[in-house]
Amino acid sequence: MENKIDVNITLAMPEDAENLINLLEQLKTESDTFTIDPELGEMSVQQQAQQIMLVNQTRGNIILLAKHLDKIIGLVTVQNLDDSDLGELGVAIIKKYWNYGLGTDLVKEAIHWGSNYSNLSTIALIVEKRNHAAVHLYQKCGFIFSTKRLINIHRNYHSTYEMNIKLKK
Repeated sequence: MENKIDVNITLAMPEDAENLINLLEQLKTESDTFTIDPELGEMSVQQQAQQIMLVNQTRGNIILLAKHLDKIIGLVTVQNLDDSDLGELGVAIIKKYWNYGLGTDLVKEAIHWGSNYSNLSTIALIVEKRNHAAVHLYQKCGFIFSTKRLINIHRNYHSTYEMNIKLKK
């Protein structure tokens, strides 16, 4: 049975930029199944704030933050791929807050946004096969397997699943 804590899921705002950068830095040290765009780690607070503002002006991209006691403890993103109707999902939570159901809450919120507010028809993701908890979470939220493949991350090959969910419009 999952434990619960009081968490607010909110849209990222420019004033969250510094705390978001700190979160991403911490997440990179806590999991080797979490990958982010290397440029994100090199953004200044001002550049990150600008990026958040630009994301919020689109209908195909979103950054949602999980906050506990006003501290950002996780996030979910959907990024529109190549101006198509496909968005790629990414989710990560600080290790201390794993197993509280936050991943499920964040993914469900992203699906809700995608179904009701985005211009996307599908949300997809890539997950390492060895990340059994994440695979289970995505299946529980309605994602289905589409492809198996090997991907090269930092010169290491990882066996992955591509999964997707069609959005209800």
